[in-house]
Amino acid sequence: MSDYPPFTELEVYCKATECGIGDMLFPSVLIGDLQEAAEQGSYGLGYGTDFLKEHKMCWIILRMHIEIERLPKWHEKFKVRTWSTGLEKLYYNREFEVYDSEGVRIGKATSIWILADWTTHRPVIANKHPELPPAVVQSDVYVFGGNCPKISFPEKSDIAAGSVKPVIIKYADYTELDRNRHVNNSRYTAWAYDALFKSGYDVSAIKGISIMYNSEVKQGEKVELYIADNGEKLAVYGYKDENTKVFAAELKLG
Repeated sequence: MSDYPPFTELEVYCKATECGIGDMLFPSVLIGDLQEAAEQGSYGLGYGTDFLKEHKMCWIILRMHIEIERLPKWHEKFKVRTWSTGLEKLYYNREFEVYDSEGVRIGKATSIWILADWTTHRPVIANKHPELPPAVVQSDVYVFGGNCPKISFPEKSDIAAGSVKPVIIKYADYTELDRNRHVNNSRYTAWAYDALFKSGYDVSAIKGISIMYNSEVKQGEKVELYIADNGEKLAVYGYKDENTKVFAAELKLG
């Protein structure tokens, strides 16, 4: 496909502080590991953070879909493999596979990203920026056979009708903030699990997560989380202010 390697691989060690009940890695931490691998992969393609910051740009993830055969466990070493499938209009596609120490695939994911202006977070149109390297197709393999799926995100008024109250409220306190002084998107998965756990769901049975990111959460802001379960689809929706959509997550129980 190109002169670049067909994938980038990141080895990860599963620490006790990253594990929860049953000594299994928190899914939110695994999503963070996927994004760390994506960062490393982007460096190898000329789109590293330092280069982008020099040109006042940044990566923003729009959505991700992940399926998990099993989560890594405490003391386990595992590998995250990732590759770029290129650029479609404004959207950069990136795929992932997760392998245990025996080389068995235990998870896979797909994601959609944009390049954005560092200050405004508006999308950057690549062909208007000759300083950007060409978009690279490392492989044309899609782990789910196609691009990351979209999911629905209802208005808050459609979820919180009448006397319905949020299941849980989260705040952008100090330990929730990342290097950019907002809540890292991987935390939204943790918040969704908290909401489900509080409501009595067996979160250890979750085998698939589709998540869409709409708005960043800054220092001091609060996010209200609601659960929607119609028997066929289980979802968690996060809103801030009156009706600003923050994230939507659909979860599949095994």
